[in-house]
Amino acid sequence: MQIKSKYIQNWGKMDSSKVHDDSKIPLIHIIGYVGAGKSTFIRKYLRKIPTFDIKDIYQKNFFNPKDLKDKPEKYLQFQSALDYSFSQFYKNLELNQIPIGIVESSGINRALNNILRRFYVYRIWIIPFDLNRKLNQSKINEERPYAEDLNNHLMEKFEKNEIPFNNKYNFMDENFMKDLPAIFKKYF
Repeated sequence: MQIKSKYIQNWGKMDSSKVHDDSKIPLIHIIGYVGAGKSTFIRKYLRKIPTFDIKDIYQKNFFNPKDLKDKPEKYLQFQSALDYSFSQFYKNLELNQIPIGIVESSGINRALNNILRRFYVYRIWIIPFDLNRKLNQSKINEERPYAEDLNNHLMEKFEKNEIPFNNKYNFMDENFMKDLPAIFKKYF
């Protein structure tokens, strides 16, 4: 079920007089479980559009999501790296006059969501290929040891409708839950 949030904009019509000062280029935020197919979705539909993947911040700076929870100093370093990397990403979109940008994450990273508040963001929740079958946890956990805890946390939040999104994409039938805003239809 879709929920309303003050962090999600209304994409019916984009009124340029109400655009946030920082937001000139709309962003599509691809969210969902670790292993749900977010990267596959991006490769399928949005391959040519620059993507900001929060996973890159963790990997390039050797951050571990679990470490950030109990170490405020480490979290501040992560937040600083995230702020800088995202500002460079967005500056690149502007300099190259790219019409939209893509952000990939679980959807619950507080630091990233705080950054995205300044922008027009359309959030798409990716429904895994088979909801009845558990995600291939052993393979995912091997590649990303934090995945099991994060997916359990995501599942709990999702079941309580605590993850805001504008639309869902279902890999089983390759369809969106509802129509996309006109500004994004040409990409799908």
